Amino acid sequence: TARHAAGRAAALLALAAALGAGAVGPDACDGCVADDASLLQFAGVRPVAVDEGELAALTLALEGEEMGFGEGLSDPRTPPCCGSDLDFSLLVEDHNLKCETVFLTNVFGTRKDPQGKIHGPPTAAYFDRYYRSILSLPGGRAKAVILHDFLTEDVTKNYSTADGAISFLKVDISGMDAKMGLNDLRYQLFEEQIKTHPEWDTVFMTDISDVVAVHNPCGFVDKQPDKLFAGKQKIQMKPYTYIRGKFAELGGKYLQWYDSQTDYGLELLNAGILGGKRSVVMKALSHLNTVLLDPELASRKNGTSVTVNMPAFNYALYSNFDGNLVSGFPLHSKFWAYENRTDVY
Repeated sequence: TARHAAGRAAALLALAAALGAGAVGPDACDGCVADDASLLQFAGVRPVAVDEGELAALTLALEGEEMGFGEGLSDPRTPPCCGSDLDFSLLVEDHNLKCETVFLTNVFGTRKDPQGKIHGPPTAAYFDRYYRSILSLPGGRAKAVILHDFLTEDVTKNYSTADGAISFLKVDISGMDAKMGLNDLRYQLFEEQIKTHPEWDTVFMTDISDVVAVHNPCGFVDKQPDKLFAGKQKIQMKPYTYIRGKFAELGGKYLQWYDSQTDYGLELLNAGILGGKRSVVMKALSHLNTVLLDPELASRKNGTSVTVNMPAFNYALYSNFDGNLVSGFPLHSKFWAYENRTDVY
């Protein structure tokens, strides 16, 4: 899967200009980071060898400008990234797979999110890139089930496919805890769906607006069937005031767990990607929903909004699957690194 946002071409172009890079030979990029070199070439610049420290500094300085596209939206100029032999082998694997993957995702809109957001208007534009990525997977052994509570019949009828690659399932969330955030309550619905489908083998639950599928991951999962696969950000969990504040919303033993962690290299798991073999995923969802539905959560006892999927996700997975978690490359691209690559799932 690839988190697909605005390309870094503008920042790299500026760097090239700052360094006085001109039209030089095709071998002049030996000192560049591969991803950045391909983007510079896309921007029409043949870079000289670039110091990675200078590159990082300027890119970070311009990052605020780049993020103007917003999460889940992409600069239409963004080129493919990171071509390699791995791309080719993954494409061949897609066609040769005997296994199947079911992607579960959601788009909700009948309830205002406690965080102040609401999905809408009820059109397919919100999930267009995700939708196209599923249909683009070669081999025909992957499908997506999109849970929704407000899409019109015209949308679901027009965008469902006869071969089952894309289907929509309307759910009723009116009876669910009104204080729970939409990203929190979705895991109950995912668990219910997986329980009713014992025939599903590999299952991945993802966000829909800022995640796309690049390859079918079931072959990757088959090589490590006892592992749980999850997204991860290059952010250390400690020391981080905001993250501790989110754990404080859980309170009790969950906050104690966070405070007791001594590994300052522990990175933050991202709830936008979670998957693996059905049996493993079911265990993970059981642990996760136990946390999310805990009546002793500090936010629930205080009567405030329960928008705690991030700390709950990290507690449930690190507490129960530490040593059996797979994250990062080649499962997914770098979070917020503005990559559009084909050598990840």
